[in-house]
Parts: sequence; C-alpha cells; structure tokens
Amino acid sequence: MSTTMLFYKNVTALSRDSHKKLKLDPVNGFDMAANTHWLPVVGGEFYQASPHYPIVFAAETKEGKEIITPILLLGLEAGHNDYVAKDMSWKAGTYLPAFVRRYPFVLASTDQESKDFTICFDKDFAGFNEKKGKELFNKDGSNSEFLDETIKFMNGFTVEMERTKEFVALLSKFQLLEKRNAEITSSTGASFKVQDFHVVSEAKLAKLTGEELVELNQKGYLGWIIAHLMSLANLPKLLDMHLANRKSAK
Repeated sequence: MSTTMLFYKNVTALSRDSHKKLKLDPVNGFDMAANTHWLPVVGGEFYQASPHYPIVFAAETKEGKEIITPILLLGLEAGHNDYVAKDMSWKAGTYLPAFVRRYPFVLASTDQESKDFTICFDKDFAGFNEKKGKELFNKDGSNSEFLDETIKFMNGFTVEMERTKEFVALLSKFQLLEKRNAEITSSTGASFKVQDFHVVSEAKLAKLTGEELVELNQKGYLGWIIAHLMSLANLPKLLDMHLANRKSAK
C-alpha cells in the first residue's frame, strides 16, 4: 500500500453533489493508527517530532527504483503502535504527527505525474454521517469554513512532502545516507535489534565541502539533519515503552 494511504480503507473523492449533506462528527481515539508501527513524516515536522520519536529513513523499491522516505518509528513490532494505549488514546505529552491529524481526509492525484490533487476522504471512517457534526458544505453548495481550513492544512502538508523529497534527493546526492542495523538497550538492560533502516552518517557529514554545507544550510536542511540525529536517542525510550506495553498486555 502507498505510504500516503497507510491506514485509509475506502478512499473516496469528495463530491459537492453526492456529499452535499455530509457532516463530520469527531470520533475519540486513534484506533485507525493502532496497527502501524511507523508513519511517514515531513521534514518540517522534524523539530517537533524529534524529542518524542526516533526519525529514520526507510527504503523500498518501486518499479526498479529505490525510494527513500523519512519515517517516525512508533513501535518495534509490526502491526503495533506503542504510542496508542488500550483506550485508543495517543500517548500524552507527545507530538501528534501531521499524517494522523489530516485523517480522515487526504489529497490524492489520479496519476503519479500529475500536479493536480483531488480532496478525498475515508468513507469507512465512523464519524461521517448526514445528521450531526461539522458540515463540509454550506447550503448553497460552497465549501464550509471547516472544509476550507482542512484543505489549507492538507495543501501545506503536500507542499512539505515535496520539500521533503528534495531534502532526501540532496542527501542521496551527497551520499549521506547509510544502511544500519542497531542493537538498542532499554533502561532495564533488555536489548532489541532494529534492522534495515537508514540514517545520516555523521562521518560522511563531516567530510562535506563548505559549499555543500552551505547549500544544506541555506535550504534549511542542516537543521533537519541535526534533529534527525538527535531523535535517535529515542530508540531506547521506545524499547522501554514497547516492553512496558507488552508486560501490561499479559
């Protein structure tokens, strides 16, 4: 499944005609994200996310081409988010990722080359109905203030996604990313192996020319790299959470 549609089930284009009476009634809890142990993150979020989550880079091959995406590690076991509690609340005091905040809406394009996006929503989300909640359209068919605010947020997120692609392309150009396996140790001494993720190599970063460092800095990417590297200190904390959650589940 595409990373942009990670926990969306029934993505449907929003229609001014077909959905003119549609409303969104907020639903408490983050059950839609409870079964994912990672989420895509845009570079503009690195500063807010780095105190709470490990930020690493994941690689996948599509049509013979390697695609690298920065992600937040939310758990150490596939299908389990350690930041979502049994009552489906998100861990208190932690930054809530934009990928989660935009749900159940998403901007989608009809093909990979298109720059035109259509506003879509997850039709299976329980909060959608025609009786109560925030209206998506006014009686005259125009966008409601809520929908306009939602579109503005998603447009900003899409812009940041494109900027993040440029960031990753520059990391690849300067050959800064390297594949890593790591053995992390919890505060109690328990260990866990995390495999096949990518990080920025500090050794390679130190060998960049002044011109290359200036380019990274002027684009705002040097700060992103520092935030990414600092976030790796959250790996032992994530293991502590994982072990505590596993213990409480017994």
